Amino acid sequence: MARDDARIGPTAKTLLLDHGARTPWSVVLFHGFTNHPGQFAQFAAQLHARGANVLVPRMPLHGYADRMTDALKSLTAEMLLACSYESVDAAVGLGERVAVAGLSMGGSISAYLGQYRADIATSMPIAPDFGLLNLPRWALDVLAPIVLAIPNFFLWWDPRAKQNQLPKTAYPRFSTHALMQTVRIGSAVYHAANRESARAGRIATVVNTHDPAVSNAVTLQVVRRWQRLRAGGIEYVELTDLPENHDIIDPENPLARTDLVYPKLIDVLAIC
Repeated sequence: MARDDARIGPTAKTLLLDHGARTPWSVVLFHGFTNHPGQFAQFAAQLHARGANVLVPRMPLHGYADRMTDALKSLTAEMLLACSYESVDAAVGLGERVAVAGLSMGGSISAYLGQYRADIATSMPIAPDFGLLNLPRWALDVLAPIVLAIPNFFLWWDPRAKQNQLPKTAYPRFSTHALMQTVRIGSAVYHAANRESARAGRIATVVNTHDPAVSNAVTLQVVRRWQRLRAGGIEYVELTDLPENHDIIDPENPLARTDLVYPKLIDVLAIC
């Protein structure tokens, strides 16, 4: 929280909803690429109302009030993972059992933590970016180092809306280098899942079957790799009744059906 200085937007700061004491469950929620903790504020409140202590960390270089900042050009996978490990360390003190969940970039981070941390009881990656668009997985392994080797540049998420894209608190454009840094995390999980068993007690991966941004086929490959290496505790959950949309969490996303998504995620998380 001390890192959230005057540059950070008022709804974008690290969020802690606690009960003043250690609870049976603590939950860490990781926001998506170019978004911030406000993305998960309403969902966090619902988990808190069910008795959990909930931490929503602002990931490095995200959440600046200046939506046109170029801060993301300096983002690295190592920065993201260091922040995520810090957050889980805090959550261990906040709850007897720890759950992590996240969307997109946050989904890949949640999967990475589920792969490597045995002190996580439940990991719930949501639409993780193991694969982008309809690109085959091998194409990302080729593309990422090339993109990182050439000069960085920024692209609009929506070239028509540009800076008017909703939600207006998130960045309307992204750094090509930063995007490939998030891909590095997904790639690490994709390859690790083929050679070593995931350490979390349970991993439940959730996808929107009409997601236009990430490859559900690649995500299913990761889940099947996990399942081959352990007898239970690995689930794949498809949300089939949603519109074509990637950000199914942020209520400010015009296509988000949080009335359908939040109850389902709470059921899948199964912490209360």
